[in-house]
Amino acid sequence: MPSVRFVRTGILCAVLAATTLSCGETQPTEPNPVSDIIAVKGNEQFLGSPQQESRELLIDGRVTDIEWDITGDASIIGMHNESGGRGGTYYVSVRSLWTINRFNDPDGILFLVQWPDPTENRLHMPLVTTADVIVNGDTLIDCSKGKNTGDLVDPAHWTINRNIQEDEVSIEVFSTQSGGLPKDIWRWGSGTTDPCTPVSATEFPGAVGDGDSVGSTSHPGGAYMEDLYDNGSGPVRDAGKWTYQLANHDSTTAVPLFIVNKGTRDTRLNRGKPVYYVVWDRVAKPFGPCETINPIRVDDASQQDKTFNPGDYVPSYRSTLPTESQADVVARGIWLMGKWGLEIRRDLIARFPSPGNDIPGPPRPDDIQLAPGGHYAIRITIVDGTTKARSVSDLIPIYLRP
Repeated sequence: MPSVRFVRTGILCAVLAATTLSCGETQPTEPNPVSDIIAVKGNEQFLGSPQQESRELLIDGRVTDIEWDITGDASIIGMHNESGGRGGTYYVSVRSLWTINRFNDPDGILFLVQWPDPTENRLHMPLVTTADVIVNGDTLIDCSKGKNTGDLVDPAHWTINRNIQEDEVSIEVFSTQSGGLPKDIWRWGSGTTDPCTPVSATEFPGAVGDGDSVGSTSHPGGAYMEDLYDNGSGPVRDAGKWTYQLANHDSTTAVPLFIVNKGTRDTRLNRGKPVYYVVWDRVAKPFGPCETINPIRVDDASQQDKTFNPGDYVPSYRSTLPTESQADVVARGIWLMGKWGLEIRRDLIARFPSPGNDIPGPPRPDDIQLAPGGHYAIRITIVDGTTKARSVSDLIPIYLRP
């Protein structure tokens, strides 16, 4: 993250405008930060379109003016070091609106958060090997010693690289304008939560039975944020399975448990997930002593040697779609030319599902419930994966303007 107070106008305009990448200016400038956010009312659906599209404001990370211009000017929020740490001092652009459905009933709360970041960090603490499978045509790995023995699965040949970390955002949503508890905490990770999107049942028929297509008809491009709740006793994860809870190694070693399966069409594509930082749990295969080919090298045309080499890695967790209250907050981020854009959505009233009927279920007890006309507050924390530096905003009042 930038560590200076002043930024060039080109970078600033990349933060301010949804699609503008540069204003063409070269003189340093500084915006006038604001201390609050106004969430305006808007429609979330194409109500008059002959094509009857199901959703207008897609949560897919692709930020467009036609979606977000309704909010008016963005709020420019100053970020600073967290607790005297080494986080950068820079500005974040925030837009927000609350929506109504086709029956004119309150529906969801949406945020667009944009911030400058020179580098995109998606990989998070990978499992790194020192093993070498083939050198000059000779196989160096002996896999004849049994299922769980051999050089490639020797714990001495694997470590966790904790210096490689993802870009991360946490948004605290307070129940009062002054920052009172209880509060929600929504955490987005570019490698741990952002890849967890539903897949098309047409493209991947086997995903229907596995549950990997859930959500594909409502937010097909949206992933999720980890959802936590704090009533004063400290943050506790909401009910349900979160996106990265399946560790890809046991508690005593860094030897991978699973890798991407390059067999059938479904698994070869890893259910459409990026191979270099996602092992999709439903189609992964166990990692064994004779597993000489690294799927990440197979997908990299620049690598002639496709076997495991010293310095190669495997993602340290397995990814899957969340369940229950962990699936409440839909989000997706895209990094482009030195800027992150993160779109976020949650129902104003997060409710239990009511299978088989259209009657809304009761509100979830582990979520802050929001209402048009209400005054609340948020606080944003951003972690840069390159420097591991944390930057935080002040408490930001937010008003859901009727």
